[in-house]
Amino acid sequence: MKINQNGITAPATSTATLAQNTRPMPARARELLSDHQSNGLPVWIRPPRNGGVEFYTGISRSKLYELAGKGRIESRSIREPGQIKGTRLFLLKSVLDFIANCEPVAVNQDANAALQAAGGLN
Repeated sequence: MKINQNGITAPATSTATLAQNTRPMPARARELLSDHQSNGLPVWIRPPRNGGVEFYTGISRSKLYELAGKGRIESRSIREPGQIKGTRLFLLKSVLDFIANCEPVAVNQDANAALQAAGGLN
C-alpha cells in the first residue's frame, strides 16, 4: 500500500504487486494493465469517502462530481442494466489534464489581492 501526505493508503498499482497479491490474471488483462499503468498510476479512480481528498490529485469528492457534471473531466458509472446504484469512476488522466490546464496566475492574483487588502502591497 502507498501512503500519501494525508496518511491515506491507496492500493498497490504495479502489475507485479497485483500478480502476487491476487488470483491469476488473464493474459489480456495483464497486457491492458501494463499498457496503461506503465507510470505506476491507475487509469480510473474512485471518489474519496467521508470528506477526504482523492489520493492522486488531492481533489474532494464533491469537486470531482462537479467537474464531471460540467464535462471538464471524464467519468463512468459501472452498474447492471436496471440497477439504481452503481460505482462512479473518474479517468485519472482527464483529472490530471484539467489540473495542468488550470490557470496558474489565478493563485498569484488571489494572494496579491489578499496582501493589498491587508495593506502589504502599495
